[in-house]
Amino acid sequence: MELDFRRKETSVGIVIISAACCIPGMAPLDEQARRIVEQAISETGIMAQVKIMPATTAFFGGVSKQIMAELMNMSQSAQLPVPAILINGKPISYGIPELENIKSALLTLATTNPK
Repeated sequence: MELDFRRKETSVGIVIISAACCIPGMAPLDEQARRIVEQAISETGIMAQVKIMPATTAFFGGVSKQIMAELMNMSQSAQLPVPAILINGKPISYGIPELENIKSALLTLATTNPK
């Protein structure tokens, strides 16, 4: 599912890796993460395209093998690594994101890569 914010043409891509495909009970966590990401976008004014990606899609080539290895290692050490938030392919948050972290990442990206 893709959610567009502001306009279609944007250089900021946000991926929320969801585990609800495998564990339906995780859907509320995905929804909470989506709301936080939307709020961060709204509060910063950064134009972004948000995509929710099932963990199975991420695992089979949707994201880098290095990021998937991090997720697997975290899950094996009893940490909850999903939903995971990637901004332009870079991991920003594992588990429920904090609004200020997402806003900070968006603002940092905007200042380092102005359009």
